[in-house]
Amino acid sequence: MNIFDEIMHRLSSKTRIRSLFKDVHLEDLERILERLQAITEEKRTSYEAEQAKNKEKEESIEQIRQMLEAKGLSLSDLGVAEDDQPKKRRNVSKYTFEYVTKSGDTVQWYGSTTGRLPKDFQAYLDETGKKRLDCVIGEEA
Repeated sequence: MNIFDEIMHRLSSKTRIRSLFKDVHLEDLERILERLQAITEEKRTSYEAEQAKNKEKEESIEQIRQMLEAKGLSLSDLGVAEDDQPKKRRNVSKYTFEYVTKSGDTVQWYGSTTGRLPKDFQAYLDETGKKRLDCVIGEEA
C-alpha cells in the first residue's frame, strides 16, 4: 500500500480520524485544518482556471468549425485530415542471435536488443561476459 492509499484509508472514517488525532491539541488540529483549507482553495482555483481555459479552447474550436462550414471547407481541404493524428510507433530492430547452450547445442534465436531473453541465452551471456550484440548473426530476418 502506497502512502496515498494509507492516508486515504486513515481519513476515510471519523473513527480512524479520531484515533489518529486523539493526542493532538486543539490548536494544532486547527492549524492542520487551516492548511488543508488553503490547499483545497488552491486546488479549486487551479481546477476552475483549467476548466475556463478548456471552455475557451472549445469555443474557439467551435468558431473555427463554423467558419469552415460557412465557407464550405473541411480540414482535409487545408491539408489536415480530421482523424489523422501522428501514430507513435516503436522501431525496434530485430536480429537473429546465435548462442551455445550448456549442453553444447548451438541455438539461433530471433528477437530484439531489449527485453527478456531465453534463460539459456541469458546464462550464455553471463558465462561468457558477452553482450547481446556480440551474438548477432543476421539483421531484420
